[in-house]
Amino acid sequence: MRKLKIAYLSCGSFTHIEPYIEFFKSRGHDIMLIAYDTPNRDYGVKVIDISRGACGKEAGSKWKYLLAGMSLKKIIKELRPDILHGHYVTSAGVIGMLSGFKPLVLTAHGSDVIGSMRSKLWRMILKCVFAKAAYINPVSERLAEHIRTLGIPNDKIVVATLGVDTDLYTFKPFEEFHRPLRLLCTRTLAKVYDPMTIIKAAEILKVKGVDFTITFAAGGDMEEQLKDVSAQQGFRDKILFMGGYNNNQLPALLHEHDIFVSASLWDGTSISLLEAMAAGIYPIVSRIPANTAWLDEGVTGSMHAVGNSDELAGAIIDAVQKPDHIATAIKANRNRVVEKGDRTKNMEKIEAIYYKLIKT
Repeated sequence: MRKLKIAYLSCGSFTHIEPYIEFFKSRGHDIMLIAYDTPNRDYGVKVIDISRGACGKEAGSKWKYLLAGMSLKKIIKELRPDILHGHYVTSAGVIGMLSGFKPLVLTAHGSDVIGSMRSKLWRMILKCVFAKAAYINPVSERLAEHIRTLGIPNDKIVVATLGVDTDLYTFKPFEEFHRPLRLLCTRTLAKVYDPMTIIKAAEILKVKGVDFTITFAAGGDMEEQLKDVSAQQGFRDKILFMGGYNNNQLPALLHEHDIFVSASLWDGTSISLLEAMAAGIYPIVSRIPANTAWLDEGVTGSMHAVGNSDELAGAIIDAVQKPDHIATAIKANRNRVVEKGDRTKNMEKIEAIYYKLIKT
């Protein structure tokens, strides 16, 4: 089959656009990135910056999607891609729709759908955006359910998460817990991931005499606040803030820890969770649909109510008392990721959609 000219439309700082670029570039396709917010890294492909502040946090910035859409309409005539693939339907979806380009593929990552569905105006906008798209790719079945409520036909919906590289995230069988117990959170230190609940759970563990350490691998807006709270609680030697990490270092980091913790308020498919499951680290996460879609509570992972630090601490203590259960659970998790969350398999699914579109 001939190689394709694929234009990705995304916020220039979007973390998950790079794996799409890298994968399809490795397949020999001609890849370009059209960024509606100034890129913060070198992606190794042609980048066209049409930023007009559309990704900005300032109030009223989203009206600039109109300007970005007009810019894209002009540029796309020169680029002449086979496929335009937008990431985040409330931004790239709107801009892609305004450009009038076909075929348009859209990936919904979570907050762009779940957060917007509460607004009648955004529900109307999403219906228009989805109507113009040839295919919509929600990264979870939960997102697909939301999209179907807008009257979008099922034959336009392709559920596939970005997934993880299961060759990179090798599996390490469970042997025994470290002493002190090593807990790891790789989520961004932002409000939506509720890292403060993890800090509060640490306070409970300390009172109950549990010997532990917690590593917060990622950085984020809440990092300084969390550091201050940790210092006030006397956790200088118990809690490590890495401030960020290189993805190639993450498999080893996972293997060095015992339990993956996440307290997210809501989510799409969590790549961080899939990385932990692939590597063989036991997950204890918030009880939200995005997590229950991948874990069987009490069987392959433990869960806590959103914002409930007592339940989180209790789940950690309970897990430590069941090492035989941990060994069985992490093997099942690895198998589930290989079956449904392998990056190569899922990207090949998207590639098949591309080829289908250029033949119609």
